[in-house]
Amino acid sequence: MRSMRNWVAVVLMSGASLGWSQAVTPGATTQAQIGLVDLLTPKDVAAQGAEQLERAKASASGSSGATLAKYPGHYTMITARAKSGGAEVHANFSDFLIVVDGEGTELTGGTVVDPKEGENGETRGVRLEGATAHSLHKGDILHITAGTPHQAIEAPGQTITIFVIKVQKPAVEANVAAR
Repeated sequence: MRSMRNWVAVVLMSGASLGWSQAVTPGATTQAQIGLVDLLTPKDVAAQGAEQLERAKASASGSSGATLAKYPGHYTMITARAKSGGAEVHANFSDFLIVVDGEGTELTGGTVVDPKEGENGETRGVRLEGATAHSLHKGDILHITAGTPHQAIEAPGQTITIFVIKVQKPAVEANVAAR
């Protein structure tokens, strides 16, 4: 996991783009031209993260987030927290949390206290009981599989900014789980 964290940190810090090197045929349409490739630089992430953090600090909930881009089967977000949040479970999406700045704790597993079912397979609750705590710092990556309860915890004075990749469960898997 540490090598993956370092790899992502290098990519985010250096502004390197990801992808295979390919020879381009003159006159051919490139991936970037048809929207298959997007580059988000560290400067982009930092600016959008700072904006969301200011909104989180001003918000009663202590949280703010924005969807950056939507793709078939997944989308990206930038989110920031200045306060702890409630418990949540996403039935249809797995989360990859990449800490851009700050620190906090993410609880995973356990039981959602006072769960309320929402739209699109989303469940929210007051807190988690019996969860595992994961201390998060800049450069850390946490994967949370769809259906796993989780909760963000921010100690007084802590803030955290996270780049999120939300990956939709395949329809076949969702259909099997529903049976």
